[in-house]
Amino acid sequence: MQTQQGLSEIVPELVQVNDEIESILQKGVKNHLGSSQPFFIDKRGKKLRPALFLSSAKIHWQELTELIPLAASLELIHLATLVHDDVVDNATLRRNMPTVNATKGNKIAVLMGDYFFSKAFSLLTTVGNMEIINLLSRVVEEMSLGEIQQQIDAFNADLTEEEYLQRIRQKTAQFMASCCLAGCLTSEAPEDLKVTLYNYGLNLGMAFQIVDDVMDFKSDEFQTGKNNYSDLRNGVITLPLIYVLRTSPKSGLLRKSIQDKGPKTIEIERLLEEVEIDKGLAYALNVADQHIEKAGFFAGQVPSKPVMETFQAITHLIFNRAKQ
Repeated sequence: MQTQQGLSEIVPELVQVNDEIESILQKGVKNHLGSSQPFFIDKRGKKLRPALFLSSAKIHWQELTELIPLAASLELIHLATLVHDDVVDNATLRRNMPTVNATKGNKIAVLMGDYFFSKAFSLLTTVGNMEIINLLSRVVEEMSLGEIQQQIDAFNADLTEEEYLQRIRQKTAQFMASCCLAGCLTSEAPEDLKVTLYNYGLNLGMAFQIVDDVMDFKSDEFQTGKNNYSDLRNGVITLPLIYVLRTSPKSGLLRKSIQDKGPKTIEIERLLEEVEIDKGLAYALNVADQHIEKAGFFAGQVPSKPVMETFQAITHLIFNRAKQ
């Protein structure tokens, strides 16, 4: 599935968002990168967060050109988190392209992420909507806390499903929910609509992150666009493994393997085998499907039929991603 192509068809304004980000990169960092082309310059990124924002805004806006810089700021915040995540994870691939830290080193990558954050909030201040600025400030704070907690929980085989769900809510789902809410905040939207769109984005984000975590167990780097088994190698305990550690008759051995020294190559092979035998991936995808169903319910409550259909189409794309 070509997610970017699908989203551009659903939300054509994403082409303008791409152009805005390209202009920002051209004026800012592109000339400092030499011959390498990091993942964030490639236009195949999904742009899911700007898509959610613009779709929400369409309920009350007919022309969205004025909102393109704000939409671009959301993608820049996302890019900043990806660049920083790659440093923390020692990742060398993203979207099948070299990461900034792999080509330019950790120092440049950290500073690049900082630049994206600063540019994003610079764009936000030009819009002048303090509600949106405060909302996204809290989102960045929550994402940072989620990432910190993930590092604290590294190789913690006692992590519960509830703790995992709280972490991905902070890291991923609240950002997507806030993108939907930000679209509402560009107009005088009623409170019930704000709640509906926030809950749509929250459940979509939960499903999206669970599916992303499932894909880490796949061996096809071309499909995932990232290094194989990155979560396992970095001790990030996700839902498929949490389920197996809770249900497998070998959970004691697996738990000891994780806690004693962290998964090495042989332990990763054993973990993958047990996740497959005990249907950890199927369990996680079932939880994702429950959130997809909830997202579909909230999408159906949107009063604008075109926007409702847009949300349903975005939900369908995420659903298909889960079934790859």
